[in-house]
Amino acid sequence: MGVNQMNDREIYEAILNDDNLENITMTDDDGRVFEMAQIGTMPMHDVVYGILELLTIDGREVTEEEAGLVMLELDCDDETGEIYVSTVDEDDLFDEVLDAFNALPED
Repeated sequence: MGVNQMNDREIYEAILNDDNLENITMTDDDGRVFEMAQIGTMPMHDVVYGILELLTIDGREVTEEEAGLVMLELDCDDETGEIYVSTVDEDDLFDEVLDAFNALPED
């Protein structure tokens, strides 16, 4: 059974929809499929960051070494409507956003 792979617009809309808690699936440049659970969002630096937990890679559960958080930068060009979704690889930015997210009061 295959996982429904999402395009950037679908990922952007799913993460920004507070009523949607469905898992997010992405494919990397090497064709590997990643499934992630949504944890939350953090608006900062004129974009929104999606914070997710990695669940599976190519349909198999992640190992203890592979497990962890994934952060996506979600951006929309106001002029063209183009949607951009990219992973946050910069450690300082990742830590800054995660610290701000963790400082939010719980609902």
